Amino acid sequence: MSNPENSSANLPFSSLVEDRLRTLPEEPGVYLMKSETGEVLYVGKSRSLKDRVRSYFQETRVRSTRIALLVSRVRDLEIIRTKTELDALILENTLIKRYRPRYNVLLRDDKTYPYLKFSWNDTYPRLTVTRRVRNDGSLYFGPYPNPSAMKDTLRLIRRTFPLATCTIPLDKPTLERPCVEYQIKRCLGPCVEGLTTETEYRQVAMGVRLFLQGKSNDLLYLLENEMKARAKNLEFEKAAAVRDRYRNVLQVLEKHTVSFPFHHPIDGLYLARSGTTAVMLVMHIRNGLLIGKEEVELKNTEEASDEELLVAFLEQFYGKESAFLPGEILLPVSLPEEDLMTLSWMSEKKGEDPVRIISPKRGDKKMILDLVRENAEEALNAREKRTLNSTEVLDEARSLLKRDRPPRLLCCVDISNTGDLLPVASLVTFQDGKPEKSLYRKFRIRYEKGQDDFKMLSEVMERQYRENPLPDLLVIDGGPLQLDACVRTLEEMGHDDARRRVVSLAKERTNKNKSERIFFPGQDTPLILPGHHPVTHLLVRLRDEAHRFAIKYHRTLREEYLTHSRLLHIPGVGPAREKKLLQSFGSVKNLMEATIEEIVKNAGLSVALATSIYHSLRDKQDAPPGSSS
Repeated sequence: MSNPENSSANLPFSSLVEDRLRTLPEEPGVYLMKSETGEVLYVGKSRSLKDRVRSYFQETRVRSTRIALLVSRVRDLEIIRTKTELDALILENTLIKRYRPRYNVLLRDDKTYPYLKFSWNDTYPRLTVTRRVRNDGSLYFGPYPNPSAMKDTLRLIRRTFPLATCTIPLDKPTLERPCVEYQIKRCLGPCVEGLTTETEYRQVAMGVRLFLQGKSNDLLYLLENEMKARAKNLEFEKAAAVRDRYRNVLQVLEKHTVSFPFHHPIDGLYLARSGTTAVMLVMHIRNGLLIGKEEVELKNTEEASDEELLVAFLEQFYGKESAFLPGEILLPVSLPEEDLMTLSWMSEKKGEDPVRIISPKRGDKKMILDLVRENAEEALNAREKRTLNSTEVLDEARSLLKRDRPPRLLCCVDISNTGDLLPVASLVTFQDGKPEKSLYRKFRIRYEKGQDDFKMLSEVMERQYRENPLPDLLVIDGGPLQLDACVRTLEEMGHDDARRRVVSLAKERTNKNKSERIFFPGQDTPLILPGHHPVTHLLVRLRDEAHRFAIKYHRTLREEYLTHSRLLHIPGVGPAREKKLLQSFGSVKNLMEATIEEIVKNAGLSVALATSIYHSLRDKQDAPPGSSS
């Protein structure tokens, strides 16, 4: 390897970078390449920071245009050491999500999908939904890219196999009588002594395990033997329940048309590219059955080879802490030995059998890849068609709204509150006609002096656009008064282009129909949008998404507020005194009906504190929700 100190004369990097290169450690870790302004341009990880980072600055290295441009802009390096390469991978993923570096290949649709968790090590196993896979002895099935399909599976299992679905501790029976789930034969009732045995319960649990593992023949054999055994012991009612279970399983198995002769988990990947658009499609094969697919769009893919994109995808997609690693990953191309060594952390993370990364050329695994390829190409075509349609719609929006250029970046602001309790606001962003959820923002309104939408909107304008530029088109959910309040606030902050970039959108309902109206600053007459025009659909979708996002945030805060005891909002009342008050009076309602003397006598509190509690519980504003964002 050439010495960076000798080759640096011909490279445009600073003396600060040279100093960093001289002191690089050979241990694993993460490196951040930064620009002159401190912007993080690239985040990477390596088992040897010294070798990896220096290789970027070697004069003899052949670089792609993207990497050459990256190196030319690097003015500083930051190094974070880790104990292992796996730790470096997890940290790298965290930093990529935080900084979204422009020279990293990014997963545009970065989601955490749900799994079914089966607590097999418990005395009475239960099935729950989780998004985190832990090494806790439980069995995890998934991921499920389609949550509705997972819910259907869960609903079928709970209808067929009577396992406990509650959160009551089941180490030993504690209740006197079972709940309604037992009465409708959806639970064996392990919470009540004498209703079932551990052996009977685990027999049903074994059926669930075999069902989720896709071992259909073993499951049918198990159910058939149990049915015969019940009938032989004259337990006809239990035999009939097992028979119904057997029929349900048969019915489900007949619906599975896509199956393969494999029992270990397999993921098939295919990369479809066209111009600057790149889509990675992942199909999950579990126990020979196709359980779902994931479609992930990649960003910053220019000048990157297919192998580079595959490696970057594997590291980000499977490097997440909650990611499930299959036994085999099928790729359309063979990766170089160097890249396979880079991905050796997968087997370390899996902790069991090693993860095999192969590129099959024939047989059933090649059939899986062919199926993935067909779906990937279809997904790419659909995205290109949507992009083309979006371009046309945005051009029509430019014409309809009399803009200088198509509004590629659209934002919408919406306020959500109930009276003056917990007011919140949302700001959603569409990029080229599609939601860009990484740019969504939510606000906990600080204004607390009544329900004043104008002041709330002005607050959002000030907090969001005090230092940020305005989008191509900012849509306010409301009428001309709300629009004027926002424009006035933006102009006071120095946004001279506010009148050209901000509009409001309002519904107008009559006895015969409803329409959408757009208000422009300084114009008394609104523009009535055509009912079935694509621009109308785009703006309504934008506003509805802002409304949905605001309502979701408001509900979350309201649920937190309602489940939090009203007593804890009273000065001088902490968890211990709250517990004592509830024990003394039984409920907050009973406490509200008590006199000051009764509070002093029953709870043993001072007259001053009892008086404060008495008046606070009767005050309509007893529990201010707070105003921090």
